[in-house]
Amino acid sequence: MMKNIKMLLVMLAVMICSQAVYSQASLKRANKQYELSVFSEAVNSYKDVLRKNPDHREANVKIADCYRHLNQLEKAMPHYQSALANGGIESIYVFQYGLTLQGLGRYELAKKLFEKLAVNDPKFMIRGKHFAEACDFAMTPQGPARYKVTNEYLNKASADFGPAIFKGERVIYSSSRGDVSSRDSRNAPSGKTFGANRLLITQRDKNGYLEMPTALHAGFGTATNEGPVSYSNSGRMVAFTKNNYTEGVRQIPSSGLELTLYIAEVNSNGDWNNATPFPHNGTSYSTGYPSFSPDGKALFFSSDRPGGYGGFDIYVSYRVGNSWSAPENLGLTVNSLGNEISPFYDGQSLYLSSDFHKGFGGFDIFRAEESNGRWATLFHGGSGLNSSYDDYGFVFDGLQSIGYFVSNRAGGKGNEDIYKAEKETDNVVIKVSDASSGTPIAEASIDFADCEEEVYYTNDNGVFNFQMLEDLNCTVYIKKDGYMNTPLKLTSMGLKQSRTLEVQLTNLQNAYQGKTVNASNGRYLENVKIIANDQKTGNVTSVYSDSQGGYFISLKPNSAYLLRFSKPGFQDITLNVKTSLNDNRVLRNIDLLAVGATGKITTTSEPIMFSAPTPATAKNKTSSSKTIAPGYAIQVAALSNDMSGIGDYKDKLGDIGTVYSVNEGGKVKVRVGVFADRDDAVAIQKLVRAKGYNGAFIIIEKTREVTAVNKNTPAPKQYETPVAAVTDLKGYMIRLAAYSNLNFFDKGAVDDLGTPTYVPKGELTIVLLRGYSTPDDAYIALRKVKMRGYPEAYLVNYKNGEMKRVR
Repeated sequence: MMKNIKMLLVMLAVMICSQAVYSQASLKRANKQYELSVFSEAVNSYKDVLRKNPDHREANVKIADCYRHLNQLEKAMPHYQSALANGGIESIYVFQYGLTLQGLGRYELAKKLFEKLAVNDPKFMIRGKHFAEACDFAMTPQGPARYKVTNEYLNKASADFGPAIFKGERVIYSSSRGDVSSRDSRNAPSGKTFGANRLLITQRDKNGYLEMPTALHAGFGTATNEGPVSYSNSGRMVAFTKNNYTEGVRQIPSSGLELTLYIAEVNSNGDWNNATPFPHNGTSYSTGYPSFSPDGKALFFSSDRPGGYGGFDIYVSYRVGNSWSAPENLGLTVNSLGNEISPFYDGQSLYLSSDFHKGFGGFDIFRAEESNGRWATLFHGGSGLNSSYDDYGFVFDGLQSIGYFVSNRAGGKGNEDIYKAEKETDNVVIKVSDASSGTPIAEASIDFADCEEEVYYTNDNGVFNFQMLEDLNCTVYIKKDGYMNTPLKLTSMGLKQSRTLEVQLTNLQNAYQGKTVNASNGRYLENVKIIANDQKTGNVTSVYSDSQGGYFISLKPNSAYLLRFSKPGFQDITLNVKTSLNDNRVLRNIDLLAVGATGKITTTSEPIMFSAPTPATAKNKTSSSKTIAPGYAIQVAALSNDMSGIGDYKDKLGDIGTVYSVNEGGKVKVRVGVFADRDDAVAIQKLVRAKGYNGAFIIIEKTREVTAVNKNTPAPKQYETPVAAVTDLKGYMIRLAAYSNLNFFDKGAVDDLGTPTYVPKGELTIVLLRGYSTPDDAYIALRKVKMRGYPEAYLVNYKNGEMKRVR
């Protein structure tokens, strides 16, 4: 009996020992897989350990972290909770538990965990406090999303990531999907490698969604595990990342990323040639996520190289000959103690993703802005673009107002999905035609320099289409050889509607030039609309006077025209004009009378003999009689026959149009007008409503005798003329012009480009613009100055008390 008991005890000890050995072997295997970032296999190994011992703390925290890297956050939760309930865990796992709660949007619990961690462990004091504040940020009500975000139909259960916009309508991205056949090329991948990602190319269909992709006819070696990429604007150069992404694993630095950057040439067929490693790659750190600047002279990228502020930082390198300069860290405004990845530079703003800057959780998308040559401000991308999961890889086509980004947020189709981001703005169509014939002009250039954008061109039908940003307020210049350059003012209306702007270029052979003048003070008058109606063909063309009151308009020889000069706040002038082959094409000045001023305007049928009115003194009276031309007007009010207080309408609305009244149906109807184009009337209606007249509406006005509502006309405002001492003049400046009378200088046309400064010289006053930190800033301002009516302006600086031209 005793012998049998001993045998049972021995067998039991052997079994216990075997289980312990097996458990230790499973744990050792699981930890090795965990260290190698093979998270799916590690999960199975840790499960073996937990089947024997459900309370094993190490196995619980590490399987939880595996689930966190596999983006299975809900599965991670019970394991973190079990480990905490059985004696506590190391601070690093507490921090990861907080990140998991944050990723699930459980900000209150995450905040308490981070705050407790900051108190209990000095090593996590800064991070704990920072992420607690990030939870507060996430719980703060956010403003409306500026982007409409849509999951693209082409996403599959696989990883789809790294979108790059190529030549406008095309998108190149990486995917591990296996249902896309390879193209017939010696460089094309087989597409059968499990877990390997490769580059695909697609484009938007007629509904704006990305179509079924095809394999990109490019690459080197096996052409797998490439992406993200970035193409130069010319499409002749590509920078791309060789990656080690694993299907099903989050693409975050702690997953064991190994990235290497390459640069290649792109031939006319789209194939890549002469791929060479980026000269600043390293064997002990990663370099990837490239983004070319619009001019191709700078390359932004992310790297965890030594000397940074945290993990992955964003750097920039500049093209020098056939190589690239030493990388420059973008500084603490952009970079942090965490990781910053996927930069995208559009020439003005830098978009990036960070897992440390205050956001909603995981990686969030941010926008950085420059000031005085340094990155000064960082803005969170807001809701829509960002979620509590990972959001990164943002790229944007400002012209089409469409962008793309990557997210593994809940509700997606796969591990990582590509989302479309549409900025809800005005769609603008510019149609360019010949002013005389109405024929569309192809390849006319549209220069967006004043809008901080590039030069674009009309298509074969003379059309150019783009999306207007909400805060756009600038002037573009339409140019074509053989035609006069024509400015076009662009102002966002925020209606999220399509607008068509018709621009008629004046052929140099038919160009008549003239000036418009304010009759009250003799100053040149800008933004006067000149409308020419061909009395024979009915063809209508129009132009606006520039900041110097000048304009050019196309008039065919031996033709009769009705010219109309119109500007809000001034009385319209209508003239009959006949042209001939022997005209000198110079029209006399046209003086426009302010509303309320009186004066006689004499017209003539001769081509260039315009009689200018004599400037008149304003009268102190409430109304006067005048005849208006047909067009569109805005009705503001319908009053009884009591005219008292009617001058108040003039006081409030006189600065935006002619205020007049008509007697209809026993009422005195107060209106603002008249405008030849309905678009002009719509714009003025918005201004009228903005002044408190919400019921204002547009009516069609006919030729009739009306009563003009007047007020006292103030004396012309004189410009202040601060005179600068020569000793105060330093740095680069722009010399605009020299004036004998500063009243002819239109300060408002350029004062946003620099500080106007006046320097006496004999009987003249030289007008300068200054306040530029660098020569580049001055050159950029000079380019805009020339486009605003100062073609002879140039750069100067003072040396030894003398003004020297900078060449």
